[in-house]
Amino acid sequence: MEYKTDSLLTTKKEFIFNKSIKLNTFILINEINDNELIDKLILNVKKKIKESKISGKTNVKAEHSEFNSLTQDPNFHKFLKIIQPFIYKIYQKNFVVSDVWGNIYSNENHYAVEHNHIGTSAFSGILYCTDGPGPGTYFHEYDLTVSEKKGRFVLFTPELMHSVTKFNYTAERITIAFNFNEQKKFDTAPTYVISNNNNKINI
Repeated sequence: MEYKTDSLLTTKKEFIFNKSIKLNTFILINEINDNELIDKLILNVKKKIKESKISGKTNVKAEHSEFNSLTQDPNFHKFLKIIQPFIYKIYQKNFVVSDVWGNIYSNENHYAVEHNHIGTSAFSGILYCTDGPGPGTYFHEYDLTVSEKKGRFVLFTPELMHSVTKFNYTAERITIAFNFNEQKKFDTAPTYVISNNNNKINI
């Protein structure tokens, strides 16, 4: 079978193939117990949101910071080191921090459109910085809603569709979302080196 096209750009030799390919996915849910750390993260989320030029203009129809606004936050990196044993359960390769941003939902018009983080090559996640009540985060393929609890975090396959419905908030719903990419030879960003030696993480 030929796959070349001729110089006249006709479609006589064009072939289009379509096939659904199954993807192995995961969702990991756990919690950390460090309110002091989370409170420090909240302060930076609020600061970065004030500087944001894209708030409400993306899939998150609420207040949020720039997508790279928290990538250098030392408290976020402390959080990563705390959850390393759980990261190792779902991902055993070296990775780099790609995107980290904060979200604040505070009124009945705030929501997140159903979307995924396709393009992220390692894994994605959410850290809940406040307790409920709230609508939770709904993962479509799993028919699963993860409810808000301060310190709860979710690690998931980037291709999974998820959303946040509208809710009549009585207090702010604050989360931090993040994407990590597999480390490549040409990456200049700090790399998290994964090891099964006591499940420690090094940077």
